[in-house]
Amino acid sequence: MSTGSALARPHVLIVSDDTDLSTFFAEGLVYGGFWTSTIASGIQTLEVFRLRTFDLILIDAGLRDLSAAEVIRRLRGQSTRAARDATRTDIPIIVIAANNDEAALIDADSLAIDGIRVAPIELEDLVPDLHGVVAQWRMLHPNREWADAIAQRPTSE
Repeated sequence: MSTGSALARPHVLIVSDDTDLSTFFAEGLVYGGFWTSTIASGIQTLEVFRLRTFDLILIDAGLRDLSAAEVIRRLRGQSTRAARDATRTDIPIIVIAANNDEAALIDADSLAIDGIRVAPIELEDLVPDLHGVVAQWRMLHPNREWADAIAQRPTSE
């Protein structure tokens, strides 16, 4: 099984209903060596994971339609609303908080996330941080294909 070439770029899903924040990350992370996709809703995020996966998720702690914590619980199969063992993904998840008060509301251990980053966030610091998170996850999952390689695989009929 091929795990991708040295030219593979991690695909980051940015989940935020704040268009300025989404645009900042979507545009900035491309220059840092990532592919990016954005979704403005927690509910849409759950639906997308029925169809495909990504290599990393950045999720805004201040989501309004469904809390970031509930989206993460459902992705990890920990929600009371999810079917037992209904994990949709085990990829790294980083929560973006507007301030320390918002960050304090996120229980990183129980949500099985890979960290919380608090604004202000500088891309010069975030890009190598995210590459490190992805590299660490890939060391634990060496045979896992890159998300875009999986998405481009022909479907069998």
